Order: sequence, then structure tokens, then C-alpha cells
Amino acid sequence: MQHLGSGPGLGLVGPKGENVTQPAKNNPVLLGAVFVLVVAFVLGIGQLSRPRLVTGHALAGSRPAPSPSTEPSTPVRPRAIYRLADHPFLVTPVSVAPLTCTLPPFGVSDQQLAAYYTAGVECLDNAWGPLLTAANLPFEKPTLDASPVLKDGPCGAAPESDHAVAYYCGRNRTIYMPTARLRDNGGGDAPATHLATLAHEYGHHVQALTGLLRAADLKITDAGEKTPAGLEMSRRIELQANCFAGMFLTGAAGKGSVSANLARQAQEDFQYAVEEKPEHNAHGSAKNQAHWATAGFKANSTSACNTFAAPAAQVA
Repeated sequence: MQHLGSGPGLGLVGPKGENVTQPAKNNPVLLGAVFVLVVAFVLGIGQLSRPRLVTGHALAGSRPAPSPSTEPSTPVRPRAIYRLADHPFLVTPVSVAPLTCTLPPFGVSDQQLAAYYTAGVECLDNAWGPLLTAANLPFEKPTLDASPVLKDGPCGAAPESDHAVAYYCGRNRTIYMPTARLRDNGGGDAPATHLATLAHEYGHHVQALTGLLRAADLKITDAGEKTPAGLEMSRRIELQANCFAGMFLTGAAGKGSVSANLARQAQEDFQYAVEEKPEHNAHGSAKNQAHWATAGFKANSTSACNTFAAPAAQVA
């Protein structure tokens, strides 16, 4: 590095071309200028090498939006959010808009039930798709498996008939509605029961799309599936699916194939849930199952379905 001001003097050119040497120490103006340059250089290096401390909280809107005339704005890509009680979907309420379902005549043969479920899923897509899109959350249609016999899948062995008549697998986004089991051990010839079951399973699909299901599953894994904490988290998942089912039913009530009476019967169907033993209680009491389905049906608001913020007694 060049050392400024270290030589005997600064060479200047006189008016006739001769060299005139003036000692730097006798020129206070030049010495002052050199001192200022040195100080400025040192301070400049210090500012470049010293990390800047940023205080305060990071805010979503802290970065200025690009000017429309110079750079087109890029919308935030919809994505799942892995949170529970403070999930934006539950904190900022949204509702299922009124919609018309077109369902085929109800029948109990395998073909008739499969057709009923297929049309039901299509209507559920129409209910939840716009709602999730408006909330900037991802949406994709689930796959429906309406085979007569319940199959094993990517989520493992299919549950036994005394544990579940239908189920949802988040790994392949599939709703399993086995027609034989639902006819014989589930809803029989009551269309309201079949519709309630389908709406409940679709509620799990909504949880998977938003990130709620994954966030809750991590809690269950950490606690242990059969532990009291793991079972309680499982009940919070199941009861929220009831609440989402209630939201759909009130949105579809009185229009198209879902009469007001059919929607009400489906909402009330949750009170007939089979009670599980305390050490296996992963779905909640019949009373609480009915409570959360009614909450969604009456309020039609995701904030009313925040089972993750509910006291333990309401998810027992």
C-alpha cells in the first residue's frame, strides 16, 4: 500500500519549469488535506468491513413493490402453510359460497354409490376450490377410489371396518369410499349419512392442501400416535374435518340436489358416531363430533373450525 505523505516533500513545478521543493511539514494546507484523505480512507474501509445490524421485525410488506412501469409485479405463488392454531386459513375467516350440486338419484348398488360419490366430489371441488384460491392456498382435485372393497394404499394398511368405513390418504391425495363397506357398515340406504361421510373425508383433503394435516401429523409423530397427546391431536384433526363438512353442507343446502332437509340430516348425522374407548379415542365423542359439525354448519366460517385453539374438553 502506498503511504501518503511519507516522502521528504511533494514535487511541484515552478512557473519557469524549475523544480521547486517545499517541505510538506511547512505546508499546513497540504498536510490538512492529506490528513482528511487518510481519515476518510480509514473510515471508508471500516464501513465496508463492519456488518450492519438490522433491528426490528421482518414484515411481509417491507420490501417495496416494483414500479408497474419498469417491472411487472409477480404474484406470490400459492403454497401450503404448516401451522395450526395460528394458521392464516383459520385466523382470517373465509366461507363456502352458495353452490348448486347435481347428484344422481341415490341408490345402494356399487355402481349407484360410486356415481353418487363421484358427483359429490365434483360439487365439493366447486365449493372448496374457489375458497382456497381466494386465500392464496394451493388447490388440486383429489382422487376418488370408490371400489367395492377398501384397499391398502401409500398410507399403509386400510383401517379395519370397526375403526373406519372410509378414509383419506394425504400421500396420494385420495379419498377412499368403499361402496360395500359404506353400504353394509356405514350409511346403509340413508343418503345423508353417505353425504356426511364424503364431506368429512374431503375435509381432510382441505387440511392436506392447506398444510394443516402435515403440521398436525408431525405433532402426532413427535408425541406418539397412541399417547394421550397424540390421540388428542388426532381428535383435533378429525373434529375439524367435521366442521369443514358442516361448512360445505350449509353452502349446498336448498339448491340443486341437496335440499335443505338433506343438508340438515347430513349435519345431524355426526351425532350418531360410534364412541371409542378412551385409550383409542382418535375421533372424539359423539357429542363433540356433533358440536363441531354444527359449528361449521351454522357459522360457515373457517375461524369457527379452529379445533387447534379449542380447550381440551371440546375435543375429548
